[in-house]
Amino acid sequence: MKTCASFDRIKSGYERDITYLSNHAKVHEGTRAGKVSATTVHGVKGRMARVLSRHYERCPICS
Repeated sequence: MKTCASFDRIKSGYERDITYLSNHAKVHEGTRAGKVSATTVHGVKGRMARVLSRHYERCPICS
């Protein structure tokens, strides 16, 4: 799958957010903040999938 620089930039931004939230959830496991971060990770992963698939459909370089 050939992708453009914009696709890679978007993906790396989301992956950075997911890593941060996952680490926060592990550090604060069992607390309200940890549970919120763990739940947020699932939403961010879904959002990343939607944004990247939308980009892939519309980008002339990626498609």
